Amino acid sequence: MPFEEHEKKLMRYFDGEMDAKQCAEFKLHLETCESCRNALEEMSALKEVTDSMKLAELPEAVWEKYWNSVYNNIERSVAWFLFICGALILSGYWVYRVITEPGITTIVGLGCMLMFVGFAILLLSVLREKLTVNKSDRYISEVKR
Repeated sequence: MPFEEHEKKLMRYFDGEMDAKQCAEFKLHLETCESCRNALEEMSALKEVTDSMKLAELPEAVWEKYWNSVYNNIERSVAWFLFICGALILSGYWVYRVITEPGITTIVGLGCMLMFVGFAILLLSVLREKLTVNKSDRYISEVKR
């Protein structure tokens, strides 16, 4: 049989997930299948190397810089949120004034409307980017300290 058909069994055998009967049957298979034996030897060598690896200890200054950047990002997010809320309130008020007061000239009204539409497009663009980046970036996760 080709190696691909035995690949899942090989993984289960290597990880110790087989019961005694399955393990004995697969050992018999290993005696006759050179490709499975070679794969098992490669996996064993790789496990040996990765088991001997250790993570490097980072200096305290690196952690300090990291957490400062996290806190800066939180502060910026809150600041942008407050700024956008204020800008939406002001823009809504300007639109209300343009609609309800006939004394505002057409140019001022047109300028306010264009500014409001431009701001709305920018806001939607930022929101769309934030939502798509969070969905597509598989490395974004919550950091817990």
